[in-house]
Amino acid sequence: MNGHLSARQSAALSRLSPLTLSQISVGFAMIAAVWLTVASVHGEVIALVAAIAVVVCGHAGRVLAGRRPATVVEWGLIGCGMLAELIIYVAIAASVSLHMAGSQPGLAATVLRGTFVASLGGPGADGVWQLAIMAAIITPLLPMVDLCVHGPSLPGSRLRVFGPPGDVRLPVVCAADLLFGARAAFLAVFVLGLAALAATVIDGNRQARDRGELRGYRGDGRISVWIGGWVGGRVPPLAPLVVGLLVTGVLTALGLRNQPGILLLTPVEAMLLAAFASWHPHDGRSDWVVPPLLHAAEYVFLAEIGFACRVYPPLTFAVVSAVGLRHLDLGYRVRGGLAAGIDRRALGWEGRMIVVGIAAAVGIAPVAYGALAFYMWWRVLRDWLVGWSARHPAVNR
Repeated sequence: MNGHLSARQSAALSRLSPLTLSQISVGFAMIAAVWLTVASVHGEVIALVAAIAVVVCGHAGRVLAGRRPATVVEWGLIGCGMLAELIIYVAIAASVSLHMAGSQPGLAATVLRGTFVASLGGPGADGVWQLAIMAAIITPLLPMVDLCVHGPSLPGSRLRVFGPPGDVRLPVVCAADLLFGARAAFLAVFVLGLAALAATVIDGNRQARDRGELRGYRGDGRISVWIGGWVGGRVPPLAPLVVGLLVTGVLTALGLRNQPGILLLTPVEAMLLAAFASWHPHDGRSDWVVPPLLHAAEYVFLAEIGFACRVYPPLTFAVVSAVGLRHLDLGYRVRGGLAAGIDRRALGWEGRMIVVGIAAAVGIAPVAYGALAFYMWWRVLRDWLVGWSARHPAVNR
């Protein structure tokens, strides 16, 4: 009987695909999210156990995929890991909105009273949501940096415990939430995210410089490609991007909420300088930083406009998360030879910034964010079902 049961279990395990394990990890993330929103010690302990299960399933999927998985499998592993992280982050923020009214929960929360952590992000539940949105910015940036810094010969699903989405950060974040509260949990996200970013860059710079089709990872839309066509790839990508980032950074630091409507378009105009390099091959020594910086500028702009125009914070979180998934989906299509990197259907980074900037200038940002969130999530889901799953048998292997 025991031998027969063992054989059946072995047969069942042999049928598990890497993506099946990753999908199971998303299920555990949902379980963790439900218990996090209960906002009790008992619930947060269960959430911590579920977060550990997320890491175990995700790592098992990467082990099963091996060092050279198909591109669709690699993207599925990354995408499921990102979803798991985003689900848990939104649950932590939602628990504060639903139960704590912006207070600082946690078994040892009194230790942080009077420190910068107690007021991190700003007062009340809105401050916690701002931290959640910042975490949603870091989440897609890490795999995008990994995609850019490592060539196709060294895929992003390498056998690592620290670095890929859905890694050991999740149990640490849940433990920090249990002990010190939501703000400390998001502080752990930022610290561990920066550490993972540094580890990824250091590891990648030890490898060969052939980093693949970096230009395709930018996520340019029709407008950016049209502008870049004027100079035919003769403008190097880093210099105009740095100028655009400086202008955007200064205005963001000053606060877009204090700017007149028309000035809300200034960061968009500055970032359009980066469009002149859309035809450049991005073969310089440091050109791998261009796609992540370009995406970071878009995420920060979307977040800052959401804050400035008082968009419902979960809606801003949804937009930033969907845009991050879209960038990575397009990046893996380029790596797999399935796309040229032009984001025609989702407007491209510049198109989304223009739409949001105009909406903010005329005072309809909440409506625009609602429409953009719906469209981007529909686009991500449709592209996975139609563009990946339906055409790639590797999904089920």
